[in-house]
Amino acid sequence: MVRLIFMVVGLLMLIGAVIGGLYFWGIDPLAKLGITAPMMNKEPAAPPPPPPVFVDFGLLIVPVIQDREVKKQAEMIVRLQVDPKDKEIVAKNLPRLQNAYLAEMITYLGLTVKEGQPLDVPAIRRRLTMTAEKTLGGVYVKDVAIENPNLK
Repeated sequence: MVRLIFMVVGLLMLIGAVIGGLYFWGIDPLAKLGITAPMMNKEPAAPPPPPPVFVDFGLLIVPVIQDREVKKQAEMIVRLQVDPKDKEIVAKNLPRLQNAYLAEMITYLGLTVKEGQPLDVPAIRRRLTMTAEKTLGGVYVKDVAIENPNLK
């Protein structure tokens, strides 16, 4: 009886090794027999979202004016995330945005920059997004990406 159990276990291990070896070599033995695994996800996968579209604003240099003199200078590279359909509208209005951003940042940074503290990038992003909304008269700019913020 013990021999029979060992023979059955050995035979099952041999069959498992053969099936595993065939899978390793790229042959699906179960598919050749007509046995297929049921599909787990019957709905087609949603297409991935399109990559974000950016309009390069360029380098924004803002003088930090405190006590009626220029104390520091803030530099940052600004990119505007927009819908693909709004890219031309934003690109045509870049001079208006440059003027509005500079005016907003001179006022904001003059009040908030403290000695020895870095720039508050999330707050600047929110301010620039709101300024773009006011300047362009609608939500054309989804987000503002600020790269390399520097305070000299």
